[in-house]
Amino acid sequence: MRIQRLLILVLIFVANAAFGQLGGSSTYSFLDMTTSARNAAMGGDQIAVKDGDLDMLYMNPSILDSSMHMQLVTDFTNFYGGINYGYIGYAHTFNKIGNMGFGVMYANYGQFTRADVNGTTQGNFSANETLLHATYARGFGKYFSAGAQFKLIYSQLAEFNSFGMAFDLGATFHHPKNWTVSLVARNLGTQLKPYVAGQYEPLPLSLDLGVSHKLKYLPLRLSLTIVDLQKPDLTYRDPTNSEPEVDPLTGEVNEYKVNIGDAIMRHLVFSTELTIARRIFIRAGYNYGRRQEFKVASKPATVGFSWGIGIKVNRFTISYSRATYHLAGGTNQISISTNLGKHIPMPKRVKKEKKVKEAKGDA
Repeated sequence: MRIQRLLILVLIFVANAAFGQLGGSSTYSFLDMTTSARNAAMGGDQIAVKDGDLDMLYMNPSILDSSMHMQLVTDFTNFYGGINYGYIGYAHTFNKIGNMGFGVMYANYGQFTRADVNGTTQGNFSANETLLHATYARGFGKYFSAGAQFKLIYSQLAEFNSFGMAFDLGATFHHPKNWTVSLVARNLGTQLKPYVAGQYEPLPLSLDLGVSHKLKYLPLRLSLTIVDLQKPDLTYRDPTNSEPEVDPLTGEVNEYKVNIGDAIMRHLVFSTELTIARRIFIRAGYNYGRRQEFKVASKPATVGFSWGIGIKVNRFTISYSRATYHLAGGTNQISISTNLGKHIPMPKRVKKEKKVKEAKGDA
């Protein structure tokens, strides 16, 4: 009954915001930034990967399990315009509580020149944002798991600052040798203190569905993520244009028509990952919606495509990715993860789950 009530609550929240979330109309947009180099290489919205990689937890709280016990991850992203952001995450399995994860994300937008309406320079100002999160997840039966992630948000833009809170809720079906299916509702929350008193803004709500499949006779993972299910049409229309639009040359009325094929494709993110000798990982992704939003029509180039590589060296896994958002260039991301507890005794819960997996041949 608790799970049913939780799902009903999520659906009500999503339905209320389904037609109110337009591009640029929500605050704390840094919440949608991809922290993990692995995730960035696979299109940026990967949620259906459950293989003990803590770096994928930020996008889906329900993948947290005891295999991530004492794992530490650090991420750094060199974004456009001198913007840098990063993430640090840690997971721990407690004997009486269960699986918990913790993380800190920061975004530093650098220094900006302040000027008045006449263009007179009045010094500089800075902008930055920070996120703290705590995650809890547990399994149900042999293949199902659910998780929740609580976020505290702080944003400072010049002399304006804001506090907020949000929840991520996720559910996953995972067969360790075959399929993974995940449903995640992200950024269910509100501003506790808006930038301007009385002017509350919505958070970047998203409802995503992900599917991944590991091929039986080839070390290859194929994945598909359907993003922003709460909003059927993701195309942008200039709100300053009147309805209907009138061609200034011919005077003909141009009624707006939705391109069904384009509308569907804007929700889809495709990715693949090839494992070589269990230590080298080759990754690639294609984000159709990103390509349509940021490409230059005369020269689309590789906008929307991403790729990356990962390698395991002793106790460390190092990943690199490059994603192209615009013709002007791409972003570089680096992730490093390690397990701090390799030589530290595991909790009883972790030992028990590990023995069960070994007995079933899954470990």
